[in-house]
Amino acid sequence: MQLIALLLFGAVLADGFAAVKAGSYEEARRILAAQTSGSEAAQANLWLGRLESDPTRAKVIYLKVVETYSQTPFADSALLEVAKLEYALGHYSQSATYFQKLANTYPKSPLLAEVHYWLGMCQGIMGNSSTAQEHFQRVKTLAPRSLWATLASREVAGESSADTSSAVPPPPQEGGFAVQVGSFTDRSRAEGLLSEYQAAGRSGEIRQAVINGETYYRVWLGPFATDSEAASYAETLKAQGKAAMVIKR
Repeated sequence: MQLIALLLFGAVLADGFAAVKAGSYEEARRILAAQTSGSEAAQANLWLGRLESDPTRAKVIYLKVVETYSQTPFADSALLEVAKLEYALGHYSQSATYFQKLANTYPKSPLLAEVHYWLGMCQGIMGNSSTAQEHFQRVKTLAPRSLWATLASREVAGESSADTSSAVPPPPQEGGFAVQVGSFTDRSRAEGLLSEYQAAGRSGEIRQAVINGETYYRVWLGPFATDSEAASYAETLKAQGKAAMVIKR
């Protein structure tokens, strides 16, 4: 009986992933939300976090995976998502703390090259250039032929890693959703990042927000008609090693 239950659970989980792959995000959420307990609950919750457009709710879901399913193969991925979420929001010190926690807690994680790349990015933005260089060199040692090593080499050489591929379709011009690709306290950094995407044919804007008395300049690409379209675009950017988070406009 237990074996049958496990097989049924795995089949339902596979249906949820198939819906994600097909771009049917609402259907995927419905399927995965019904599978948040049991032997594969960590994986279901991880994907629910990735499908969540509200960053606060997404963080809660990810941390649930980290705290409740710390011994599963998905806990390091969930912690990585939390760190990248903080990075996309412009919270670089908090982001670096989560990345470092991942490196310390899961020293054998296959995600370490990516972790050190983002640690380098955080340290560079915070003005710690020598520490940033150490992390970028670490990336090249851990995975010399990986995407992260290529991106780290660009940072070491002073080249932009925000260049977009022509394989990424330009976003539509109408809609209530956007993809945030950066958040800075220095407006010139936000303008520089936006101009790089615009040069590649991507539409976008800079939105200003004041948080705890500090002004942030957020780079939004889009807009998109639905959160599913925005999520698909964000996943394409993430596959290229870029920070991306769906935002409701």
